[in-house]
Amino acid sequence: MKYGRGLVLATAILALVQVSNAQTAQVGGDENAKIHQKLRVDYIHYRPAKWETVHVSEYESEHPNQGGLLYVYLTNTTDKPVDLRFWRYNNRDESYWTLNHFVAWHRLMNSTIAPGQSTVLEIAARSRDFGLGNPFTFNLVDDTWEPCLGYQGVLREDPVNVSFIRVLPGMQDLEVSLRYTGRGALAFTDLALTGLQTANVEWRGKELNSAGNAIARVKLTQPVAPSTLLMVRVGIKTEQGERAVYAHRRAFADCFPIGTWGMETEIQEWLKADHVDLGILGGKRSDPFFSETAQRLGLRAAVHTGEPVNVDMVRDLSGHPAVACWMLRDEPDWSTDPQVMLFCDQTVRQYDTTIPTFINLCRNAKYFEYAAIPDIAGHDHYCVTAPSSSIWPHEYGTRVEETAYYTSDLKYAAEPRPIWVWSQGNHDGWGERPLRPVPTPEELSTQLVLNLGRGAKGILWFTYNPKMSVKYPETRESMRGWNRVMNLLRDDFLAAEPIQAKIDTPKLVDAAALVSWDKAIVCLTNIDYDIDPKAYQFRAKSNIKVALPLPEWVAPKTALRVDGSGVTRVPFVQRNGKTEIAVNKLVDGAIVVLSNDADLGTVLEKKYSALRQGETDVVPSKN
Repeated sequence: MKYGRGLVLATAILALVQVSNAQTAQVGGDENAKIHQKLRVDYIHYRPAKWETVHVSEYESEHPNQGGLLYVYLTNTTDKPVDLRFWRYNNRDESYWTLNHFVAWHRLMNSTIAPGQSTVLEIAARSRDFGLGNPFTFNLVDDTWEPCLGYQGVLREDPVNVSFIRVLPGMQDLEVSLRYTGRGALAFTDLALTGLQTANVEWRGKELNSAGNAIARVKLTQPVAPSTLLMVRVGIKTEQGERAVYAHRRAFADCFPIGTWGMETEIQEWLKADHVDLGILGGKRSDPFFSETAQRLGLRAAVHTGEPVNVDMVRDLSGHPAVACWMLRDEPDWSTDPQVMLFCDQTVRQYDTTIPTFINLCRNAKYFEYAAIPDIAGHDHYCVTAPSSSIWPHEYGTRVEETAYYTSDLKYAAEPRPIWVWSQGNHDGWGERPLRPVPTPEELSTQLVLNLGRGAKGILWFTYNPKMSVKYPETRESMRGWNRVMNLLRDDFLAAEPIQAKIDTPKLVDAAALVSWDKAIVCLTNIDYDIDPKAYQFRAKSNIKVALPLPEWVAPKTALRVDGSGVTRVPFVQRNGKTEIAVNKLVDGAIVVLSNDADLGTVLEKKYSALRQGETDVVPSKN
């Protein structure tokens, strides 16, 4: 039986009211109670809520988020367990902040902390009381109903952030990417994972003279179990002294999906032949997809858990290798309170610890209230022919660069977790531009490359429709070509993070670069076009030259343009401390890989040939 979202909301609010009653009825409500320090604050991570407002305008932004994300990392310094009850901020209990909607949600990873154990409290705040630069007091109350922690500080954004914690297959190897946006030199002194033993740590960019990137490769002494809390501590040394930054996520092996919305039985073979490997699909273990087809075709599903959560389905499919994630909700930022989404996430975690959770969003003004709840955050924003949450200059479209702002905003709100992005495909339900309801290859390509360049760790097409593939074969072929590219470079996109450097480009060419352990990926987009009611008119660019400073560990021996038609060498030179690359023609989007491996081109060419052999031009007749 399915129940309305009202019941879920009522359940969540009832639980909060019960907590509130327990708090205010106890001695813990006395702000003058004596503080017995039992916990140590290891680090406070503060990230002020921000999103693009100059180039993007949302229709509904009458309640702007004036707070941010507050992560409090704690350790029990006593020889006895500490059983936490609630927190207090500026001498007001958590119930005050939550029930008055000053806090979107909060979550304590462990309510009972063993001696020497560490945990983290997450607070997603809306109120200006949690705004940048504000002084604050913070307390935690335990089962004695007296404060067991007292702390005072100022909400400041650290110039050093862990932008992504990548978990590799096997669950024993990690890559920790760091972003430094400050001034002055610094050095990373060490890296540790709280409660876990490391066998080896290697660095790229261990010492930085100014803003830049760094990467640490970590091997643990043994694999971790899925959903293990990975709490990373990175030591830093500057002229001001030594300190540390922290970051955390749950442990799940990361993948780069090439997906779509529908994955019905009659189109599964076709999707696989076009290199699509994930779709939205639910069901039972006994269904043909989960019992046979998924393994045979190498497909996986994002399983929609329903509203409220279908716990029977979650229990039945728990641990199934064909389930890539639990999709909690599509676009809840239109209609569902973030506390309800937290309740759904906690429900799924209660019944399964083997598969990550996923929420898809659409409004960048609301990312800070939702994106940090799941293990993977997603967004959909389409710039041509489709309905949108933003204010468009024309009924049928807006600037394609808008999707890049949404991706950048989501990444910032979700770090250090991965983000997936729905990129515009050949859906048949858009009618805002009747003369051509699906994007042209140029419109589609530019949106995709912009999303990849801003740090997407997976691309999901909306959609991969058979009927529209027949009617608009050029759009389908463009999608298939880009699927080849993403298939060739999926591990590289997973490993690479946006670079902290200014890129020199010609006028009306957008350039975004990502850097990994041994490569840089440059994503170029032609933004010289006219918005048109039939099809955006792009003016092709010739003899494009782009120059960018690379981290010292990337010393490219080859530059490769990877597109749907294959792999080609690109001229490049080192000049004035920058790497200059030349692209002879840019119609829409282009991806150039700069690699330390001189033989990478040969490797990619062989993989490309193998991909083409598995393709078919047959399109399913049934829609």
